[in-house]
Amino acid sequence: MNQVSVSLYYTKVIAPCALSQFAHTLCPERLAVLSKIQHPHAQACSLTGDLLLAEIVRAHIPQAVFPIVRKADVNGKPYLAGFPDFHFSLSHSADTVVCAVSTVPVGVDLELPRPVRSGIAARWFSVEEQRFLTENPSAFFDLWMAKEAVLKEIGCGLCGGLKQVSVCLSPTPHLTAPVFDQWHTLSRAQLSSDIAVMISTLGTDIPTITIHPTPQLSFLPTY
Repeated sequence: MNQVSVSLYYTKVIAPCALSQFAHTLCPERLAVLSKIQHPHAQACSLTGDLLLAEIVRAHIPQAVFPIVRKADVNGKPYLAGFPDFHFSLSHSADTVVCAVSTVPVGVDLELPRPVRSGIAARWFSVEEQRFLTENPSAFFDLWMAKEAVLKEIGCGLCGGLKQVSVCLSPTPHLTAPVFDQWHTLSRAQLSSDIAVMISTLGTDIPTITIHPTPQLSFLPTY
């Protein structure tokens, strides 16, 4: 059996800029999706993810032709039309974007700590998870990232319902019950001293995780 491996790349969000500059990098369908994001920073976050993915594709798939065709399935999970075995997942929070790539389905989530509204844990976390949070209040975002990473790996996102994913972070991250009749392995990776992510991969094998240096976003226009 081949060892499951996951590569992680991350970068800072670029400044908002005109989407028309990226017609040679991103496919028309993807540009149309980005154009519907009204908030400038939110659009810049998603665009940065696309540009980071483009750099990774160029490094991993030398035969790829740009603009790369990125689509989404009926549940919203993104994929590359020409390379269905190239699995990736994107996430962003504040000014950081992360991309996970693997040869198996993968989900990654990044949530930088911030104030949490009261009642969120009771709404989305199981009784066992809420009990764990009472004893470990700083683990809120690890729990949230773990649950969302699984849903992104499965391909249903938050629409799948955080309550359908039950996780346990002690002694090590793992799923406490199958999700949609399948087991998933959770791994925590530290990108920097203050940035951590959660990764979900299909099956029970613990993946090898490699964190790569931040790539130069060469697809950015020069002036």
